[in-house]
Amino acid sequence: MSRKTVLMAMPRSAYSRTFRAEEQERLIRDFDVIWPESNPSAADMLALADGRQIDAVITVWGAPAFPTAFWQAHPECRFFGHMAGSVKHFFPDATPQYLLDHGITVVSGQFGLGINVAEMTVACMVTLARQFPLLWRKLRDEGAWRVPEVPFEPQGLLGATVGLVAASVIGRLVIEMIKPFRCRVLVFDPYLPDDKAAELGVEKVSLERLLAESDIISMHHPQTPETDRMIGAAQFKLIRDGAVFINTARPRALDPEALLAAAQEQRFTIALDVTEPEPLPADHALRALPNVWLTPHVAGTGRYGALMVGDIVMESLDQHLAGQPVTWRYPIERLDLMA
Repeated sequence: MSRKTVLMAMPRSAYSRTFRAEEQERLIRDFDVIWPESNPSAADMLALADGRQIDAVITVWGAPAFPTAFWQAHPECRFFGHMAGSVKHFFPDATPQYLLDHGITVVSGQFGLGINVAEMTVACMVTLARQFPLLWRKLRDEGAWRVPEVPFEPQGLLGATVGLVAASVIGRLVIEMIKPFRCRVLVFDPYLPDDKAAELGVEKVSLERLLAESDIISMHHPQTPETDRMIGAAQFKLIRDGAVFINTARPRALDPEALLAAAQEQRFTIALDVTEPEPLPADHALRALPNVWLTPHVAGTGRYGALMVGDIVMESLDQHLAGQPVTWRYPIERLDLMA
């Protein structure tokens, strides 16, 4: 069987975070690999592939778009693997429909990044529900052995009512991870079928009920017109005193003025890995509030998940070339609803 050709959409160094050394070696050993020498544009990729048989494309952060023109020029190419999360920006205009119509397999390493985000989400749930960061800071900076504003018997994650906004890939990973904590889990997700909710062991509720009843609220929504500014002043007022509100998803779901106003009331704890704008200006009021904990958009980082991204793409390429069902196929037909 002739060797297959793989077009890598970025220089080799760009893949170091998500590509095990042994997998890079296998790729070079078993395939004819085309690597650009510098960060290419979409036009550069067309020129680089011109006149050559391309059997698969593998991308990573910073790679250019692959519009319909590329796929029309290379009808033999039927695999696209992305060593990161969202693939939305790769397929402008009517490209997603073209991919569907021509049976082109799209794969994303979103599960690998997602498992990192889920880990950080659960870490926030555990540490902030028990107010550990505040206790650490008070003890270190003030020598305080007891902190009056922290209940001696706080509602931790154990036995908590946890509200998840969207049963996305990450939302479902969080559901799985918190099972040992014996939580009641509420989910707001208009696209979650009732039978799937039952299978996940969660209660489907309205957004308003979720906000009002949850001890811990965590955002796992995609960025779509439906989620834009879905939480404003009226919704923040529903959150109970002492709750924990976490956003590791997308910032545009939150009205920024309403978020700041709610944070300034200091009724509940807020953890934000994403902000609008990003990064927040050095003098932004959120930075100084004692009930707000900010991280610099790092929820998706982590060695375990990063290497899993590369494993997913390479396993999927092997399955595709062997004519087998691709386990990690990205549902391109649901692209509008994906993060």
